[in-house]
Amino acid sequence: MAYCIDTSCLIAAWEERYPPENFPKFWDYLERLIAEGRVRAPLAVLDETEKKSKDLHAWLRQRPELFIDYEEEIQLEVRNILAGYPRLVMEKKQRFAADSFIIATAKVRGLTIVTEEKPANSLNRPNIPDVCRDMRLEWISLIQLIRAEAWVIS
Repeated sequence: MAYCIDTSCLIAAWEERYPPENFPKFWDYLERLIAEGRVRAPLAVLDETEKKSKDLHAWLRQRPELFIDYEEEIQLEVRNILAGYPRLVMEKKQRFAADSFIIATAKVRGLTIVTEEKPANSLNRPNIPDVCRDMRLEWISLIQLIRAEAWVIS
């Protein structure tokens, strides 16, 4: 399986759940998936992390193979997503532009989204899982990724 990882997963892992100084094995596993080309993210994720976690952003910048550029096909899909789900972005200050790029990248590349967002159960103010459900795209949480890949973090 191949994945498109959301900013929320990376920040939650780095800042809260699996800080690198305490869980280096988690980051080794993630780095292996990146090297294998099985974890990807749109460049918008890198842009978001710069504002949220300088240390995580520096770690990510050292792994350029993780990121997918703003390709035309992805940009066209972003436009379609925002036309269909205009409140995915810009509804609240907490809403980030990367969400539409994550969904578009996953759709164009056939990837499973990894996100820590929870469904809002409304397309009026959707989160990533709501749009995924409506578009019939696969999404999982970070812990589901860990279980799917059978990582043992000690």
